[in-house]
Amino acid sequence: MDAFWIIFLAMIGSCVGSFLNVVMYRLPRGESVVFPPSHCPRCGRKIKWYDNVPLVSWFALGGKCRFCKGSISPRYLLVEAACSVLAAGLFVWYYVLDAREGAGAFTQAWPTYTAHAALLCGLLACSLVDIDNWIVPLEVCWVVSVVGLICAAAAPHPWMPMVSPETAAASLGGGVGLAIGLVLLRYGFIRRSFIDATEPACPEPAGTDKTKPGKQDRPKSVAATTDSGVNPRLEVLRELLFLAPAIALALLGALLVARVAPARRGWLWLTTGPLGPNAIGLLSALFGYLIGGLWIWGIRILGTLGFGKEAMGLGDVHILAAVGAVTGWIVPSAAFFLAPVFGLLWALYLLVRRNQRELPYGPWLAVATFVILLFYDLLAELIGGHFEAVQIIFG
Repeated sequence: MDAFWIIFLAMIGSCVGSFLNVVMYRLPRGESVVFPPSHCPRCGRKIKWYDNVPLVSWFALGGKCRFCKGSISPRYLLVEAACSVLAAGLFVWYYVLDAREGAGAFTQAWPTYTAHAALLCGLLACSLVDIDNWIVPLEVCWVVSVVGLICAAAAPHPWMPMVSPETAAASLGGGVGLAIGLVLLRYGFIRRSFIDATEPACPEPAGTDKTKPGKQDRPKSVAATTDSGVNPRLEVLRELLFLAPAIALALLGALLVARVAPARRGWLWLTTGPLGPNAIGLLSALFGYLIGGLWIWGIRILGTLGFGKEAMGLGDVHILAAVGAVTGWIVPSAAFFLAPVFGLLWALYLLVRRNQRELPYGPWLAVATFVILLFYDLLAELIGGHFEAVQIIFG
């Protein structure tokens, strides 16, 4: 039976990779991922279904368009293969090799597997777009986050660190507060930050091929410049204003459940009833989403206020928030501290070999998350005492 699942999941993964190729090509260009249908970017001819079979068609066509004979980048093939390996390999790691304790039977735990696989494939897409264009496709992060929340609510799993009633109430308040902030932003009551900034060009790595599609159109960075046309400290206060409803309602929810007896009784009745495990699973994932985003956003705000330059990127906020929505609060917290280790090593390499001083941070958040998911038990054993202390704080 394991062989069936491995083959099936490998095929599904390759299909996901094929779709992500479309996403990675079109989203940075502001194009729809639905319309028009798949077509050759050179001649514009629609790709036939039999020329669009993941992994197979690239070899069948010899890496060239059937009509104009233009070359098809092998990256399309590599992304499909990578997603196929991620989907099948994750199943093998969790359910065949039992490399993580408490995985359970796949037939019962498949929602958690689905969320983890979606997270890894989404992180791959975000990393490649970030490397190419210095932006993060937020839509990918949103989809992964929604998948994580739904799976946590539908089938709570022991891997999701469950939260106390007070923390669950704070999570609900924070989530409602974020929704309020988005409404205020949508209708113009709150203004987006840095929208008036000029955009100095990002430094190109030495040896960059300017003729590659997308390279010459790379979105420019407004971070860390003193002549961007705005006051970074004032701009980041707009983000604090956006977060104010979430912070206020999170504190209110926690205080109501902790200090007001009727509210606590009603909340406990709600979270311990027939749907209590599902509600706590959802709120635990929501807490992970909030904590994951807060790590990066907090550093962004504090760094900008302290140094007077835009620190971190909002795309990185969405990446780590998506990680939290799928895994709970522990994994993004650990990834936040582990990612700089990988990033620093690569930064030193770039500085020595290419004289490049800037690099996107999203890929290192992805690498750190990948390592933690695979070796969670080992890392928990090494630093478990520290997490136990934090778990006591959060209940």
